[in-house]
Amino acid sequence: MRKLRWIATGGAVILIVGGVCSLFLLEDSSTPAHASVALNEGAVPAEYVADVQRAGSLCPEITPPLIAAQIQQESGWQTHAESTAAAKGISQFIDSTWASMGKDGDGDGVADVNNPHDAIYSQGLYMCDNVNNIKPLIESGAVTGDLPSLALAAYNAGLGAVQQYGGIPPFDETQNYVTTITANVATYTADDGSLNTGTATPGDKGPAIDFARQIAADDTHQYVYGGEGPHYDCSGLTQAAFAQIGITLPHQAHQQAQGGTTIDGLDNAQPGDLLFWGDATNYWHVAIYAGNGTMISADSEASGINEEPLWGTPTLIKRY
Repeated sequence: MRKLRWIATGGAVILIVGGVCSLFLLEDSSTPAHASVALNEGAVPAEYVADVQRAGSLCPEITPPLIAAQIQQESGWQTHAESTAAAKGISQFIDSTWASMGKDGDGDGVADVNNPHDAIYSQGLYMCDNVNNIKPLIESGAVTGDLPSLALAAYNAGLGAVQQYGGIPPFDETQNYVTTITANVATYTADDGSLNTGTATPGDKGPAIDFARQIAADDTHQYVYGGEGPHYDCSGLTQAAFAQIGITLPHQAHQQAQGGTTIDGLDNAQPGDLLFWGDATNYWHVAIYAGNGTMISADSEASGINEEPLWGTPTLIKRY
């Protein structure tokens, strides 16, 4: 596990290696995180349920049902499908896109476009990459529309086309692609009222902890200042994790510290509580309490994202 070295002096925790995620505060994101929705697992081939859940949990805007509906449109779940445009595999990557976005999703050491575990994971990464590239275009007014639809359009027609036309391009294929997938999301959405894992209840932080723990265990996710997925800074990670349980947080540690209920001391903390370092004028770091004196934290560029022992004593604990 990667480690970040801290020292405690007079009750204060001081970073001595690497950067800190919120020493320089990030402006709040103008795009709220979308709450994840439950996947209708019965509509997905059983061997791909875990892959779809994972790919739909890499960033808040791209959900498991959207990933599933996109696969249905791309290949009809055919693992060796190939289009007339030479798009390959269950997620239909062309060679040039796979060269830059294709990743090893099952840990066998090979990124294979015809391996559905690799392809579905890479599909999620590519969709989140589209989201992150489109966000500043929306903020600048260069592009209009909702992020998931624009990300789908970019997957089909390319980001350049979305930027050129200021939204979903006026191509029949692309417009039908977006419309069809959006309509089919309902088919892949569970109707039992549960959240991302299908077992969550109101107030249950399990899905948020599981999401953060998965990110910490997968070194393809890196610490990136301002990152909201698939790479994260400290408040980006907590924002994305809490989106899994329908809680929208701002992307700034100090602002996250302003909400929720204050918990008096670590003895009363529960897994899923947010831990803060700083003071009332500037809470500059946040992590998720994982229980038993451990936390899940996006630390710094030097040490990455980790599940690890607490750093000293948090100065504030909040429960959402």
